[in-house]
Amino acid sequence: MKKVYKACKICKRLTTEDVCPVHGDEKTREDWFGFLLINDVNSEIAKKAEISKNGLYAIKVRS
Repeated sequence: MKKVYKACKICKRLTTEDVCPVHGDEKTREDWFGFLLINDVNSEIAKKAEISKNGLYAIKVRS
């Protein structure tokens, strides 16, 4: 079965869950665009995107 990734509107973290693992009460959305894979939180991209934890993040999340 194909995994469907959803994004949190607040932190933009991608997950297959219906709620954000970081913001437990925030519902995730399927309407997002592009993604970043952050392996080093000290990278320039992570700093510009204000990401402080490694993981998969959406570039834009629509509401």
